[in-house]
Amino acid sequence: MELSKLTFFFMQGILVGSGPCFLTCAPLVLPLIAGTTRGRRAGLEAVLVFGSARVAIYTLLAGLAGYLGADLFRLFYSQTWALALRLAAGLFIILIGGLMLAGRQFTNPLCVFLQKQTLKHKYKSLIVLGLIVALAPCLPLIAVLTEIMFAAEKLYQGWLYGLSFGLGTLISPLLVLGALMPDLAVKFPRLNVFCGLLLIAAGLFILFK
Repeated sequence: MELSKLTFFFMQGILVGSGPCFLTCAPLVLPLIAGTTRGRRAGLEAVLVFGSARVAIYTLLAGLAGYLGADLFRLFYSQTWALALRLAAGLFIILIGGLMLAGRQFTNPLCVFLQKQTLKHKYKSLIVLGLIVALAPCLPLIAVLTEIMFAAEKLYQGWLYGLSFGLGTLISPLLVLGALMPDLAVKFPRLNVFCGLLLIAAGLFILFK
């Protein structure tokens, strides 16, 4: 019975990762990969780093959902939390887009520091972005957490179900596209400018949607 439930949540992860999660994450992750990585292997690793950060949060939330039940939703998905997370996500994405758009033309010490801590720091931005995306309230995740809340009788079962779901989300078109983005960035040098603008637009959309 345990294996069948793990398989069920894993398959749900594949469906969500190839559908709603892909549509949400692609405009954020792919431009960042294009501007910060070189080579197909590095692009693939970047997607896996981003995805692993999401998996960690999904596992944690699923364990809490199984343990706390409805209290998690009242606490975690409150209007105040959703607003704070949206502000943090929007501002972080706009920052990354602005740094990418500016390239290396920095003289301000703060800008130089921010670039070193984000774009020049291997995968740090992707990890932060993965954590933010995973924490953001979305209908597919809420639905899965609700299922886990009723399916998990013990804390470890919630963790296992969340881990299974998270691993399923890794199987996504992002793997292929992420591996291809660095090559496109080499062929089209001005792609970084477009990617920076795209990230800024995405951040503004998150802030004002």
